[in-house]
Amino acid sequence: MMNVMIGSPCAKAKCLALWATTLSIFVVDTVTELDIAVAVLYVLVIMMAMDSCSIRGLRRVALTCAVLTTAAFCFSHLDHPFSAALARCLVSLTAIGIATWLALKNRRTSDELQEQFSLLAHTRDVEAQLHRAQIELAHISRNTTMDELAASIAHEVNQPLAAITSSAEAAQRWLDRPSPDLKEAGVAIARAASNARRAAEVIKRIRDLTRKSDSHYEEVDLKSVVADSLALLDREIQSHQVRLSCTFEHQSPKVSGDRIQLQQVVINLIMNSLQAMSGHNDLPGELHVRIQAKESQAVVEVRDNGPGIDQNHLALLFDAFFTTKEDGMGIGLSICRSIIELHGGCIKVDSQPDHGATFSFSLPASTTDTQPWT
Repeated sequence: MMNVMIGSPCAKAKCLALWATTLSIFVVDTVTELDIAVAVLYVLVIMMAMDSCSIRGLRRVALTCAVLTTAAFCFSHLDHPFSAALARCLVSLTAIGIATWLALKNRRTSDELQEQFSLLAHTRDVEAQLHRAQIELAHISRNTTMDELAASIAHEVNQPLAAITSSAEAAQRWLDRPSPDLKEAGVAIARAASNARRAAEVIKRIRDLTRKSDSHYEEVDLKSVVADSLALLDREIQSHQVRLSCTFEHQSPKVSGDRIQLQQVVINLIMNSLQAMSGHNDLPGELHVRIQAKESQAVVEVRDNGPGIDQNHLALLFDAFFTTKEDGMGIGLSICRSIIELHGGCIKVDSQPDHGATFSFSLPASTTDTQPWT
């Protein structure tokens, strides 16, 4: 009848206590001749119902209390209605009305807060799902880039492996002599070990770039990020016959971020420049990579002398699934923008027809980097 929200034993106990209190007040108010407004105690019933009843149930509880107050007055004082008892009855009904209004207001506020908390929890779930989707998409994009670099990666790995084989054979020849030359054999073995470490570094870069994991923020040296990216792209740069120039400040800016994600951005921008310069004109391609500090920002700039970008496309370039390539997916630059914005930075492009394009992104400098930049 009262829409009491019953479920657990505790809720059932509250319901029984509510009924017992209501009936007790009614009995005392009806059978006793106390010169006090006993029915005011129904306010306690309403307060008890506030936590265990719905808004509709609260209204029914309040109506029940008002009816019982009136009934008790009629049973006890119907023979002389216009007396002090009538005043006490009106006081009790007023108290019940005020208590009901406050309880309903409190209940509505509580319900609204619970709804907001529920919405907030749902929003966080959606944000978490979106974050996982971004990680998945970024992982796919990195693997796509690795597919494009397959030949260059194979070359990068084969070079130190071939050098290891050559050094091992040389060491074997030095040891097979009638008078083994241990010094020369040691030099050859040292060369083999050096090339093995080089091959391991190449494989580690590839493994780090293609692994799928959550973001891991740490203090990152942008110079090392660019250097590792260029090392992976070295064969690709040579195959495009592009002249590379790098400008790094003496004190390299540091930022707080995910190293692999930032490396993905650098690789994507450089690959775009290499592809743009491919077969553009008879002049040799030129790629300029610069890292600099501007006020409290660390800036990475990638500039080429390719055909440039159509002015009508500049505003759309970072939109998802927009591409000017025949076989492009249109997600590379969009992911780059998402990564940079998640790091609290911004990415932009500047281009003039036939004068190349300049992509640059800026990130907040690490607060732990106290060395002044010039």
